[in-house]
Amino acid sequence: MGQIILSGDELVRILAANARMPEQVMGVETEGEEIKIHVATPLPILRSIPLRVRFAGFEGGHVVLQLVTNRLIDKFDWLVNKMLASLKVEDYGGRWEYPRLYLDVNRLLRGQLRGVEIANVVFEDGHFHITTSHSANGLRGGPESVAPSDQTDPS
Repeated sequence: MGQIILSGDELVRILAANARMPEQVMGVETEGEEIKIHVATPLPILRSIPLRVRFAGFEGGHVVLQLVTNRLIDKFDWLVNKMLASLKVEDYGGRWEYPRLYLDVNRLLRGQLRGVEIANVVFEDGHFHITTSHSANGLRGGPESVAPSDQTDPS
């Protein structure tokens, strides 16, 4: 088990550098406990709309982001739903249940990181505290990966 501590800005930069964000995300900024995401809209007169989300927890292997809502956003929840449908969050191990976005972080990272899984995420003092655990299915050099010619005869 290990722990990684990253600021929100560091985490966003790592995700962007590793192409872990949908192409419809036009920009991401962190402001304290909130993440401001500029999402492209399907509307020709409005190129993007800024949405604010907060880290809401870690449940069943999913990072949960809560949309920061107000009366205007609540009235246009249909537009938010339409925009997020265009993001195809399920392709990124996610699901959308207004006003929450659930992201399966291990599925998201599986192609990039082997031998470790995210066991927990906590946001505290402006930093994400990510607890990892080893993954049995990602280990190299385990008994199942030893070639017969590499095995020694104990007798």
